[in-house]
Amino acid sequence: MVKRFVLPLVLLLAAAGLPVLVAAPATAAPLTSGQSAFVPLEPSRLLDTRDGTGNRLGALGPGQSLDLLVAGLAQVPSNATAVLLNVTATQAGSATDIRVYPTPSGMSPVPTVSNLNVPAGGTVANLITVKVGSNGRVRLRNQAGAVQLIADLSGYTVTGQTGSTYVAKDPVRLLDTRDTTPLGAGEVRALDVTAARGGAASGVPANATAIALNVTAVGPTSSTDVRVYPARAGRAVPTVSNLNAAPGQTVPNLVVVAVGDRSRVSLRNAAGRTHLLADLAGYWVGDDSASAFHPIDPVRLTDTRATSPIGPAGTRDVVVAGIGRVPSQATAVVVNVTAVGPTGSSDIRVYPVGADPVPLVSNLNVVAGQTVANSVVVPIGRDGSIRLRNAQGSVHLIVDLAGFWSPTGNGWDISWPQCDRAGAVTTRLPNGGAFAVVGLTRRVPFTDNECFAAQWAWANTLPGEPAVYINMNAPGVRDMSAEGNKVWAELCGTGAPTSTCGQQYGERIAAYVLPQLTERATVSRTGGKPMVWMDVEGPYPNGPFWQQETDSLLSPGVPNAVAVNRAVIQGVVDGLRRAGYRLGTYSDRGSVAGSSNDWRAIVGDWRLLQMQNWVFRSPTSDPQDVCGPVHSFSGGPVVMAQVQPPTNPGVVYDVNGLC
Repeated sequence: MVKRFVLPLVLLLAAAGLPVLVAAPATAAPLTSGQSAFVPLEPSRLLDTRDGTGNRLGALGPGQSLDLLVAGLAQVPSNATAVLLNVTATQAGSATDIRVYPTPSGMSPVPTVSNLNVPAGGTVANLITVKVGSNGRVRLRNQAGAVQLIADLSGYTVTGQTGSTYVAKDPVRLLDTRDTTPLGAGEVRALDVTAARGGAASGVPANATAIALNVTAVGPTSSTDVRVYPARAGRAVPTVSNLNAAPGQTVPNLVVVAVGDRSRVSLRNAAGRTHLLADLAGYWVGDDSASAFHPIDPVRLTDTRATSPIGPAGTRDVVVAGIGRVPSQATAVVVNVTAVGPTGSSDIRVYPVGADPVPLVSNLNVVAGQTVANSVVVPIGRDGSIRLRNAQGSVHLIVDLAGFWSPTGNGWDISWPQCDRAGAVTTRLPNGGAFAVVGLTRRVPFTDNECFAAQWAWANTLPGEPAVYINMNAPGVRDMSAEGNKVWAELCGTGAPTSTCGQQYGERIAAYVLPQLTERATVSRTGGKPMVWMDVEGPYPNGPFWQQETDSLLSPGVPNAVAVNRAVIQGVVDGLRRAGYRLGTYSDRGSVAGSSNDWRAIVGDWRLLQMQNWVFRSPTSDPQDVCGPVHSFSGGPVVMAQVQPPTNPGVVYDVNGLC
């Protein structure tokens, strides 16, 4: 990146020739626009088609949907961004699936993702996190037969309002009644959420406002429902349930529940006897010190039916961050995982890649031939990935994304302009921040950012996963580095360049960057490869040099300049993707018209639909103003936006907000 200015804030000092970080530790930052806090609620019923609560249509027939008002009610404000609904389907006339999604503002196709899979005559529940749609509503759609639907509210997320932020945890078992005695009919058992099974600390602090639990009913002796709610003195058992289980079944469901008195929640069994397991997925705290929520329209991440099933003790890794809508700085995701066609009884475990050993807790329990879904809240692991593990037999798994969490506040990008001076390895740094993207190269390819080591070490102290960016060009004879000129002349000569030599030049950039990435940006906190952003900006005379159709210095220019520039970028993409790196592109916002748009001036209307966009040239100081699809320069999702706040024009570190 070339449009950078230096503001002395926090310095690195050198001792024994090595840079030593003297930056203040990362602190809580206020939520910015686009970041949602969570407000847990006492569970309450919004919909029951059996008695007309929230809907007068009665049972939903095949292909029928209803729009449920969720925002603007007494409990949920009109500016809520998402709601948590425990949706139960019952009295199904045939096997069906239920889809819950934001009510669209107009005609739009029904999403291909589903939330509940219900056998004929069955009763199935699932906790669903769903973005609020048009007019404060969400849509529930039945696929086949007739079915009754129930929706119970657990909480909501909202911007611009005090709430709770989320701390993702590797799964921890808090309760297993098989160690003691099952719950009898009508029995309530209190669970101290600060203590794990066996009395060890769970990691949940005393000031937690809510927790996410995967609760599993094991071997009930009769049909029953399980209710999970805050433990409060004198509180009556709620009328809403979280799990429904038939005799002998093993049934899990995700539960988000407010924490009650003395850090306790209550679990109540309705009938017969049943064992209960409770596995911690994470918790919320009532301040801005953790991660904010970003709801999205539901999207499918993977479906093993398109490849191959997962065999016994087999795993499948799914990249969830650094592709699609989730930025690499995200800390956790909420996904709906569906098991299809298991060949025998098994359990499915979902956890961050890099977790060791394999967690003992499960998320889904299946029997042969069953199709069953459950929501999972899971931290993001190494290389932006989560892992799916099947215990026995073989099974197909489907993963659908509903939203993600990221650290509160905005981040920075930082590189050689923040070095103390030319040639120095010490650097000036911003104070605090949510994350950082650190420049690996110095303005052009084949040069090093001398301060990278110090800046990378600092970036790893921030809450969000750090990333790197590399500079790009197609220089001809106008590179600002002798090495760049040498490589270009070797590959393209002095005549009109071709796409072939442009591709080779891009591959050489990747070959130069790869050892830098493996030696200098070896490991981040999750132990994987960092996200790499390609800096595509500034056609001459404003920055890194690119081929141009018309050029006063290289008259009459290069007739195939756009094709050559594209080939350079493709070469970098091919080289880094072969090495397993996630890639994104930094350039001008797509809504800037004409030749003044850097992206169009360099590569024309080239589409890279699957690559994330990081956009600059914001018209305001709010990153959210350039987060929409209209601002995508390549057609890929916009996940990050850069602004320079007006308080210090011209002399600031660039501020970046996640979309």
